[in-house]
Amino acid sequence: MTFFRSYLFFIAAAVLCCTDASAQKPPRLVVVVSFDQYRGDYPTSFSRFVGSRGFARMQKDGATFSQCYYEHASNLTGPGHASLLTGCYPSHTGIVGNDFCDIRTDECVYCVADADGAVSATQLEMPTVGDKLRERDPRSKVVGVSLKDRAAILMCGKGASTCVWFDDASGTWTTSQAFPRPTWLTSLNKEVSCTTYSKRQWTMQIPASLDPAYDSVRAEGAFAGGDNAFPHDVLPATSKDFVASVMLSPFSMDMVFDAASMALKKERLGKDGSPDLLCVGVSTTDYVGHVFGPDSREVQELYVRADKRIERFIDELDQRVGRANYVLIITSDHGVAPIPEVIRDLPQQQGARIDAGRVMRKEIRAIVDSVLTLRFGPPRTSSYVRAIHAPSLYLNDTAVSALNRAEVLATSVGALRKHPGLGIVTTRDTLALGDCPDGTDEATCRYLRNSFHAARTGDIVLYPKRYWVFGTNTATHGTPHDYDRYVPMMLLGGRIKPQRSKEMVAPVDIAPTIAAWFGLSIGPVDGSPLPLK
Repeated sequence: MTFFRSYLFFIAAAVLCCTDASAQKPPRLVVVVSFDQYRGDYPTSFSRFVGSRGFARMQKDGATFSQCYYEHASNLTGPGHASLLTGCYPSHTGIVGNDFCDIRTDECVYCVADADGAVSATQLEMPTVGDKLRERDPRSKVVGVSLKDRAAILMCGKGASTCVWFDDASGTWTTSQAFPRPTWLTSLNKEVSCTTYSKRQWTMQIPASLDPAYDSVRAEGAFAGGDNAFPHDVLPATSKDFVASVMLSPFSMDMVFDAASMALKKERLGKDGSPDLLCVGVSTTDYVGHVFGPDSREVQELYVRADKRIERFIDELDQRVGRANYVLIITSDHGVAPIPEVIRDLPQQQGARIDAGRVMRKEIRAIVDSVLTLRFGPPRTSSYVRAIHAPSLYLNDTAVSALNRAEVLATSVGALRKHPGLGIVTTRDTLALGDCPDGTDEATCRYLRNSFHAARTGDIVLYPKRYWVFGTNTATHGTPHDYDRYVPMMLLGGRIKPQRSKEMVAPVDIAPTIAAWFGLSIGPVDGSPLPLK
């Protein structure tokens, strides 16, 4: 569906949605909780570990869409969170990665970098639903809370009334000059401090009778301090790795929900006639997932803790705002791949092994430098490669400006395609024409196009084969493969009827759904209102 056709579809669907719901008032508060790196199969795979009042209550009393997939290829934290509340793919948001280079400014930047060295939503090229909400009614409050700055900022947008995140370096909650400083920030740092968890222990809660994962698996990383088996001890507050140990524990998730609870109270969200939006980014799940992997005991145990926090959060929303007055949406910014070393060793028919492995950035740089040096001689600078911000490789203009660009690209692409772990290697020029890389199916081509941005996509675009990953993290993500695109989609609230749907939906459908509830016109988007009963 083209951007313009999607716009027409959204307008029609929004009118129908608002007409069907004419008897209902807009929700006073919409809460979007993004569990970073939460694959869509977790609610089913881990259901035996949890009770009935957390995620199970979302599924029983609310709407659950079991087939929710991102339809872009660069499934990373920045692009995912930018898509959630703009309703647009990276091709339109401009957030093509966590970091990228922009040919218009000739700069390589972090996805929420600001010109003055601070952080903001300056790089985001589409408005969020929160931006439109505040534009219509400045009394509406748009609040973001997360451990990661990019999660809070890209969900809230430029016009957030409050946006706070946790600064690892200082071990405190903070904001930037791009947003109003909340009056309760000092209280937040006093009452929700990581020092509370000094020497606390993360213990197992899943009984052996429920057949959880082994405590340690091959290639699993280590908790801050060096251990990889339960119980995990948070380091003393005096340790240089203390903050890292808190971030790798469920206690950092507690901090996020405690901060969200303070925002509910201090901002009086959902308490007046102007609708509000609260965006919560739970980054703990990504930290733990990267270190221990999706099939680890740690991820399962963290899910149990998350379930209990969701239970408490729903109870608090019911008490403070009232079930009839809010909608809670739970989703994720991306999924995650299996650990290559683990899946490679799984038993297969006839003794075959799954092709899985790792692609290192230094390998990619070495391949390009080697083949171009062989063809054109040594580069004028230290490397023919300016930067590699997966999935983009940016060539060094100083090194290649005097060379035949088409020949440089063809030589580089030809060499990279010989790497055993690379499945897609193409160029910005090819994607700009709307063409598919050879051997790529139409669906994957669509995901590639939806991640393409003319000014920010690299000269060369490359993605690993299925079950191959970039880098050394135990587990990671960032590809067009289904396990990276698959995320949960759950909704609960007074206007949400119980519904379990297998209809295909996407996270870009969240923004137009909220816009329809609020009666907002948010302009052309890639998503459509969710097919709610």
